[in-house]
Amino acid sequence: MIPPNSQKSAKSLQSALLCVILLVISSVFISCSNGDFSNLETLPTKQYLENPVDFLGNTYSVKAQIDSQIKWEKEVGRILAVIPEGSSIRLPVFVPDAVGNNIHIGQRFELRVRIEEGGLVYVEALRKY
Repeated sequence: MIPPNSQKSAKSLQSALLCVILLVISSVFISCSNGDFSNLETLPTKQYLENPVDFLGNTYSVKAQIDSQIKWEKEVGRILAVIPEGSSIRLPVFVPDAVGNNIHIGQRFELRVRIEEGGLVYVEALRKY
């Protein structure tokens, strides 16, 4: 039979170990979720608009304010005009229905975008800021 003090010590050790494991898992999750945007280069909007073909297939971050909704199609998505931070240029972007819900004019988002065929700015992920 194990003495009562040893049982308490073993339970305390298990609890401490569980806490450490949960902290490590949380840290990994948080760092991975921030990685969606933090390591991306900012889209050079002016250069992109001058020659979109140079940017095909690349992924960028864009911090922008929603200026207007150009078109919305149920179960497809919406085309928005956004104004990137530090710019007065309106940039059209496509937001698939699965990516963005409840987007309103005036809101600010950080967008992870990929430049697709034809120069389409395709939003892969977004988050408010």
